[in-house]
Amino acid sequence: MSVNRKPACQRSSPELPAAALYVSPSLGRLWKKVHLACSPFLLRKAVRRLYQRPAIPLRKYLSTPYSLIALGCADGTKEAFLLKKLPRPAYVFAADTNLSLARRAADCLPAQQRGFLKIDLARPLPALRLPPSTSHLFTLFGVLPNLDPLPLLRRIAHRMSHADLLLFSANLAPGRSGFAGARKVLAQYDNPPTRRWLGAAIQAYRPKLPKGRLHFGVHPDPRQKSLARIEARWITPMQNLIVFSSRRPTTAQVETWIQSARLRSLSRFLDPRGEEGVWLVRPAAT
Repeated sequence: MSVNRKPACQRSSPELPAAALYVSPSLGRLWKKVHLACSPFLLRKAVRRLYQRPAIPLRKYLSTPYSLIALGCADGTKEAFLLKKLPRPAYVFAADTNLSLARRAADCLPAQQRGFLKIDLARPLPALRLPPSTSHLFTLFGVLPNLDPLPLLRRIAHRMSHADLLLFSANLAPGRSGFAGARKVLAQYDNPPTRRWLGAAIQAYRPKLPKGRLHFGVHPDPRQKSLARIEARWITPMQNLIVFSSRRPTTAQVETWIQSARLRSLSRFLDPRGEEGVWLVRPAAT
């Protein structure tokens, strides 16, 4: 029996699990160095303001007491910046792939009670033990670019009640063309600190990867061909392995994901350069 095979140029390259980049304390420290050197949040005041501007509508929609569930929180820097403009939550739950970062976030975020958890956001969300008497504010900062966005938003929406809120960020492709916009921001990824971090993850991964070289470029997302994705690929004589990827949608694409996940947009905040945005959403009425 003959089998139709796709040409090599059309086959999807295998991908390193996203959790492999953050799994150890040493990789968490290398990620932190990338964040300090390259993060637009730290380098540009206009981007930092994106994480405090939602405080105005949040005060309108958020009931108190409330709980903050910080998904993919890393060390909690952005969540802490937001909480400077909000009432102190009754409970903070910090969840990240890297347990040491989640613990650090829980320690630094102001709250009456705290908890933390190691979580893989590429899988269904576990049941979280949250105070039943509080409303819930979920945050998802800096995560959406690195995971399949629509299934992730749907998984979070499935865990939300009708009164819960989700505040999430997206790294955007500036301009009307997602691919041209992604190429404009490629230098935010292809730089020495990021290469050291990804190189360490490649060396630590098991089973051991063959020798190769790291290459950055802009490619179509395998599941949404109109979506631009910046990829770091480990190029070897045998195959190309996608070590890291970051989706750079247009604002219109993000709005489509919100609707498809059965969420409703309450507010949107955009960076003047069009490189980052923050959305406040809640479950759509059924």
